[in-house]
Amino acid sequence: MAENIYFEHKGPYDAHSRSNDALRFLANYTAKIDSANYDGSYLPYYHPDAVFHDATGIDYVGGQAIWTWITKLFEPFNSIYMEIRLCLVVSRPDGTHTIHCEWFAHFWLKHVKDENGESKKITIPRGMVFELGPAKDDGSERKAGEDVGFEGLQILSARLYYDRSLLVPYLRRSEQEVEKFGA
Repeated sequence: MAENIYFEHKGPYDAHSRSNDALRFLANYTAKIDSANYDGSYLPYYHPDAVFHDATGIDYVGGQAIWTWITKLFEPFNSIYMEIRLCLVVSRPDGTHTIHCEWFAHFWLKHVKDENGESKKITIPRGMVFELGPAKDDGSERKAGEDVGFEGLQILSARLYYDRSLLVPYLRRSEQEVEKFGA
């Protein structure tokens, strides 16, 4: 009987981390998030039936709903950098993976400057848990070169843990947050 494989990584992505299928996927995904450019389809990253459990208590259901939310959530930032502290990966014989990550998330605001005239930077610790599994298409049209999944994987679910209080003045509330908590 095949057993789970466990993998630990600290620090920036490197050759060691890229030897792991799940962390290669995560490196590709975080590069997209860090770019602060979310044009294109969600399909390279999220499964059509994915669920994202946000720290606010809101669940975003479906890859397109998640991507729309991410696009609006990160609109105030011109750059993001997810600095890895620790990633622990559990890879299962069925091809699924669980990734537990600790990050320092650095956000640079588009329209707020610091005392030196540079984009103001806010840094907060974040914890995330990703479940990755086989990629699935939704049948929608995509731009040329847009793949379904990355190396056959997509995010099936994600759980995000962090204190948003430092970001609240700059974030736009999602429709789901307004519905649940009011304006």
